[in-house]
Amino acid sequence: MIGMLYSVAIGSQAQTAAKTLVEVAAPSDAVVLIERESITQTSFDTSENLGTRTADIATTGTGTATTARPFQAGFAAFGGTVETNCSIEPTYGTPVLLESGFNVLSGFLWTPANDDEIIVISPSQLAGMNLDVTPSASMNFSYQVTLREIGG
Repeated sequence: MIGMLYSVAIGSQAQTAAKTLVEVAAPSDAVVLIERESITQTSFDTSENLGTRTADIATTGTGTATTARPFQAGFAAFGGTVETNCSIEPTYGTPVLLESGFNVLSGFLWTPANDDEIIVISPSQLAGMNLDVTPSASMNFSYQVTLREIGG
């Protein structure tokens, strides 16, 4: 596959609410592919089911500006922008691109079965991955999204 591969990886953060964990804005001159998503939990030892969803975003939220790190030395900087751990939620549009429940003891991992299942963010568009169910208590989550930028 062509393009440059980047990782957005956030270490253990306490979460007490349903919220957007990662918001990605594609650059105006490139397509961004989401090739992997994961959410793991490191502080809770009781089984609990939560949910996650990845969907198009109509209006950006407010989160922590985060640098998407290249997988290989010498790659150019990611051409889009990334925010994590949103304090003001974005407005989600349609369609929902991915929706899944998961148990916090085993975590969530999504990898496409083939290239036809990769999530595509068109130039200048936004997409987000959220925790769409409020945890019953504060839990520490780590999460990661793997992005491929094509063009630019």
